Amino acid sequence: MYIEDIRHILNYKLKDEEKLKILAEEFVSIFWNLLLKEMRNSVELMSPKETSFALSTYYSWYDDEMSRILAKSNNSLANMLYKELVKSLNR
Repeated sequence: MYIEDIRHILNYKLKDEEKLKILAEEFVSIFWNLLLKEMRNSVELMSPKETSFALSTYYSWYDDEMSRILAKSNNSLANMLYKELVKSLNR
């Protein structure tokens, strides 16, 4: 997700709570993506010195999809973040 994507989300005609939920999921998705990539890089078997373009593209795609799934799961970090942030929004 890029800054322009965030600006588009903020311009959606949704309630602030709905925007906050989307942004929390995207933020956590970015967090999981970075975590998965670092974990993959720390294991030599999963990140050999000479990786092919196809393999690195596959791993990148896989990490992106896994991070989105993890961010949208029921008791996810995104839900916890959303619940805490919505409290400050309603003050």
